Amino acid sequence: MQQLRRVAINLLFAADIFILFFLVFEQRIVIPAWLQVLGRMHPLLLHFPIVLLLLAAFLEFTPRMKDIAGDVLLAGALTAALTVIMGLFLSREGGYESEALSWHKWTGTGIVALSSLLCWYKQRRMQKQLLSKAGAVLTAVCLLLAGHLGAGITHGDNFLLAPVTPVRTPVAVPLNKAMVYEHLVKPVLEEKCFGCHNASKAKGGLVMTTREKLLAGGKTGPLWVSGAPELSLLLQRIHLPAAEKKHMPPDGKPQLTAEEMQLLYYWVKAGAPFDKAVISLAATDSLRLLAAERLQPAAGASAPVYDFAAADEKTIRQLNNNYRVIYPVAMSSPALVVNFYNRDKYTAKALEELLPLKKQIVELHLQKMPVKDEDMRTILQFEQLRRLNLDFSSIQGNTLSELAALPHLQSLAISGTPVSYTQLQPLLKSKSLRELYLWNTHLTGKELDSLAKQHRQIAFIKGFTDDGGEPLKLTQPLADNYTPIFSGVTTIQLKHPVRGAEIRYTTDGSMPDSIHSNVFRPGMQLDSSAVIRAKAYKAGWYGSDVAEFSFYKTTYKPDSIVLLTAPAPKYSGNGGQTLVDMEKGDMDYGNGKWLGYQNGAMELLLTFREPQPVKNVTLSMLRNTGGWVFPPAMVEVWGGSSPAQLRLLNRCRPPMPGKSEPPGSIRIDCPFQTTNLGYIKIVAKPLPKLPGWHAAKGQKAWLFADEILVN
Repeated sequence: MQQLRRVAINLLFAADIFILFFLVFEQRIVIPAWLQVLGRMHPLLLHFPIVLLLLAAFLEFTPRMKDIAGDVLLAGALTAALTVIMGLFLSREGGYESEALSWHKWTGTGIVALSSLLCWYKQRRMQKQLLSKAGAVLTAVCLLLAGHLGAGITHGDNFLLAPVTPVRTPVAVPLNKAMVYEHLVKPVLEEKCFGCHNASKAKGGLVMTTREKLLAGGKTGPLWVSGAPELSLLLQRIHLPAAEKKHMPPDGKPQLTAEEMQLLYYWVKAGAPFDKAVISLAATDSLRLLAAERLQPAAGASAPVYDFAAADEKTIRQLNNNYRVIYPVAMSSPALVVNFYNRDKYTAKALEELLPLKKQIVELHLQKMPVKDEDMRTILQFEQLRRLNLDFSSIQGNTLSELAALPHLQSLAISGTPVSYTQLQPLLKSKSLRELYLWNTHLTGKELDSLAKQHRQIAFIKGFTDDGGEPLKLTQPLADNYTPIFSGVTTIQLKHPVRGAEIRYTTDGSMPDSIHSNVFRPGMQLDSSAVIRAKAYKAGWYGSDVAEFSFYKTTYKPDSIVLLTAPAPKYSGNGGQTLVDMEKGDMDYGNGKWLGYQNGAMELLLTFREPQPVKNVTLSMLRNTGGWVFPPAMVEVWGGSSPAQLRLLNRCRPPMPGKSEPPGSIRIDCPFQTTNLGYIKIVAKPLPKLPGWHAAKGQKAWLFADEILVN
């Protein structure tokens, strides 16, 4: 037994010398991979010295057990030394550079030094019991302190006392005083991200607790690309499958909700502003709408109260169509919003048909529609109307005064119409009106200033005034009522908010210019798949950036679709219908509009009651290399007159993206000789291994599809 004690003491002495050497030359030491494995065992071993040293302290105060207290102390000191050595190895991996780590390291080292000193003291024949007991108490105190600091590094600040610490209730901020980052984004990061990315525990070298650290990013680079959520590491990581190692937050931690993911997406898309006020956002801005749901109403204002009964759901469904969309203001709200699309489809009768909902419609959007002055008689019957948009409509302003009779009208948009100063005067007597949009009208600057002085309770939105100063850059053209997938023929509606801006476009993949490219004219139609690139131009302005709009034609919609292999549960959408619902998904592949496969091929069967002459099958798929999403390695199209008699029609191998390929939607065409088909089987096989240049090389790639087109 004495010999065993001697060996243990010699090992403890050697460990103490090694720890001292490591601390002196720490910055020059490089830890090989096999020692990193040993370092990661630090959390596993640390429980042994804690128990042994606390037990030794307890035995020191138990007279009958004092004889074995020295042996227990020696075992505790030796295991503590091994634990500290492992911890020193682990600290060299990075991601823990902080004041808390430094305190944890020195308290741990201090425990080893103190317990080693006590072991040496125990070997002496003349001992003072008071000194031994004091050393035992001091060791126990250091253990508690080191454990608390270690828990803070691993689990976040105040982990030990969190259950008995009063919960800090966030101060409720009214909408008109809220900041986008401080009151919308930061609370999400605090709850879901700060635990692993703080000053005490910088996982991946990333600290998210301050603006400067957020902008600095981590080991893998910047956290986001302003204005491009699809290129941003933050969005890619939170949308990785939960089982993936790099998914954030890690599996087992509280996950982001769909609303929180949307919030981060739109924040990055808006440029990731830190100092922007919520109230400065447009009323229809996605961030503003999310803020309205999460924050208090504006100070001094109350949320709208709709005390009328809800409309009949059947009536709403009957009145809804592709050119007249009706939806509630909010979930379970009786208030309705109506949007009209496609100028060619609008008629006065289409407006009159809404009268069964006149007690529920609070917003009516008729911009760009050929609304006439006489249509005001119908609009006046919508007694609950709060917001009316008549921008660039065909009204002349002769009946505007009648709108003053609407008791709840708060916002009116009549930009781009020939209304005059005189025609507006009776309307401004309205007691409820608070916003009036008047840019690009016939009113002069002096008349607008005069209106603002006379009616201070109304905000007059004048828009941009061309004063001959520094030229500005036009914004990109917009696609009104943009429907990417169509059958038959679709009408293209491009527009620009600046009056007089000319839109030029191409459909051959080339970049549009201001001289040779076609000028967009209203009523343009497409009868085949195409990618439209468009730019806006106007004298005295810089041309806009290119806007790109993809259109997909599908001629034959299957009568049924059966998934022969199941997608990943998290990315199962609406089953097979996801692929034939005529809806394109965006870059957020977790929004229910995509089917995702990784561990096996996507196999499906399309059925047609009557055989159709088919010559091409197109798969609409996603490319997002940072999120492990690649085109399929191979696509097979089989067809025939029965499921038992299918033959291979084509086998396609789409090109693989390179390292710098941006995320986007891709189209994979599989053409073949025209064949009458009653059944079509499609097999798409995911890439079995990510390429060598990828950070996760060798892992299985994901495959995401949102639509199947048959032509």
